[in-house]
Amino acid sequence: MKRMIAIGAAATALFGSVALAVPAAASAQSMSPAVSCTTWTDTAGPGHAGRYHAKCAGKNVYVQATIRCSDGSTQTSAWRWEYAKAECPYGQAYRSGSYRTRA
Repeated sequence: MKRMIAIGAAATALFGSVALAVPAAASAQSMSPAVSCTTWTDTAGPGHAGRYHAKCAGKNVYVQATIRCSDGSTQTSAWRWEYAKAECPYGQAYRSGSYRTRA
């Protein structure tokens, strides 16, 4: 009887440590890489609205652009492959912009 308990405890310790290691490895893989992308702005939106662009050509990442506008609103693009653009509402000027990347 003591042998079975010892084997059970060893198996629990072994599988317990493996189960804990898997989520840690998975979360490390999903972290966003530090990627430097080219950004620029223009006023080619509707009514000369401000636009913010982020281009990560050749970086093999998805990018999401966010723009803050003169009316106080914030617009965020969808996740796009290597290029994203966020645009202010009609006639609103650009105040600031940023982007995020993910693998």
